[in-house]
Amino acid sequence: MKNILIVATTSYAGMGPYVAEIVNSFNAQDNVFFFFCDYEDDYFKKNVNTELHDKSFFYKRINSKWNKVKDLCSNKYAYHNDIIRFCSKWDVALVHFINNPGSIALVRDLKRLGVECVSTVHDLHPHEAKKMWYKMLRWRIINKRLRENLEYCVNLVTNSKEQYNELKYLYPNKRVFFHSFPSLVTKAITEGKDIPRELLNNDMPYILFFGRIEEYKGIRLLYEAFTQTSDLYDKYSLVIAGKGEISFLKSNTDKNVKIINRYIKDTEIKYLFEKACCVVYPYISATQSGVLSLAFYFGVPTLTSDVPFLKNIIGEFNDERMLFQNGNIADMTGKLIAILNSDCTDMVNEERVYYQNYYDNMAIRKDLLSIYSLLEKK
Repeated sequence: MKNILIVATTSYAGMGPYVAEIVNSFNAQDNVFFFFCDYEDDYFKKNVNTELHDKSFFYKRINSKWNKVKDLCSNKYAYHNDIIRFCSKWDVALVHFINNPGSIALVRDLKRLGVECVSTVHDLHPHEAKKMWYKMLRWRIINKRLRENLEYCVNLVTNSKEQYNELKYLYPNKRVFFHSFPSLVTKAITEGKDIPRELLNNDMPYILFFGRIEEYKGIRLLYEAFTQTSDLYDKYSLVIAGKGEISFLKSNTDKNVKIINRYIKDTEIKYLFEKACCVVYPYISATQSGVLSLAFYFGVPTLTSDVPFLKNIIGEFNDERMLFQNGNIADMTGKLIAILNSDCTDMVNEERVYYQNYYDNMAIRKDLLSIYSLLEKK
């Protein structure tokens, strides 16, 4: 097989572990090279296996407001020419944009060099969003650009079976592939020993939401269910751990609602999950996500909405406590109370078995190498 280049343009909002776990499934003997855009925290440099560093290019870029503005003003990556040079230096035959479809300008220039491109599609349809006006403007521009780039792409990969089927239907002339979503459980997470400072004095059992705070994740519904139900509010605290805008919070001094509104270090995640009585993902919509891998790995009783992506996974457990009707606060409350008041040993055991059977990153390597080989022979 000819040389492949995987391009990761961001480690933002869960993309870091997503990319790292896929990349780390490869070994130094594979004909696969890597281009990473790293921010100030050097996430990729720290989390990509050192044996792959000789085949990697770490492009350092400050995650500043100025750079974000510059990105909005141009549909050309700041590292456009670096990727072109890298492809020429390493005689790359195929580039895989693992975070997004890749800009039209870059894909076009790569085609001129005879380089094939394949793009991972994460969200075919934009999720619900509610942000400050200037953030909404940026969000709209980015999504418009992603759509244009997607339309230009010929080879697409997704980690959602529903999205795979829709892409095949929408784009019958494109080549569409599927591989399973990677586990987001990294070595830094499993070996983490840090306790979030916000929980140092917490002596109440807690219900956990973990992840970046976005409108489509339905956190507002979980907050309402918790604060309006004495069986929950009087016995537990609600921990919302993740960075984002929280417009639904009624009181900043609510002792039973603990907001960790910041970037959560990988070394803090183990404590968050191991100490939780239950983790809730009340998503209004979800295309694909790896958050369940964290809950399943740590054996935490789990409750999710019945959006298709989550329902397809949870449906294999045959445990009606684990799913509630999307948007139905009463159903969420009833299922949450049922989990908290029952023995969840069977549920936890099934979660761990599912993790062992399905979150196999080595299988992802095999699938991707097969996709690359097929594209090379087309």
